[in-house]
Amino acid sequence: VEKKPLELLSDKKATMIDPVECDAWINERVGNNDLFEQKGHWSTLYVETDVVSFHIEYRRSDWVNPKCDFQSLDAWMTKVDGKMEKVEWNGILGETKEKVYDATTGQQILSDRSKLLRGADDADYEVDGPFG
Repeated sequence: VEKKPLELLSDKKATMIDPVECDAWINERVGNNDLFEQKGHWSTLYVETDVVSFHIEYRRSDWVNPKCDFQSLDAWMTKVDGKMEKVEWNGILGETKEKVYDATTGQQILSDRSKLLRGADDADYEVDGPFG
């Protein structure tokens, strides 16, 4: 049975940094039915598993008075188990697994998408399901 996002959160609140505060926040989201309506503010998620941990930042435009409708999702791995290091990675994670250096200057490339990624557009990395 597939669980809804708030059910998943409720099931894991005991493992959260501040379970009491998180429980109050979850109950407020349930009461307002507004889990994905951030009103222009960032939401931060930390996902930890045995083999990998992620830091995820999500932001949506102010849905009450949107001047520019947008959504932003930034995610990065904060910890990777040695077993994961040895397997092949694909997509953006695979393309950024190793540091990339500018051939002319020798400096590490940190932000130039055209030099870091093979795909020129976000659509190049879209998937149609959890496995690709």
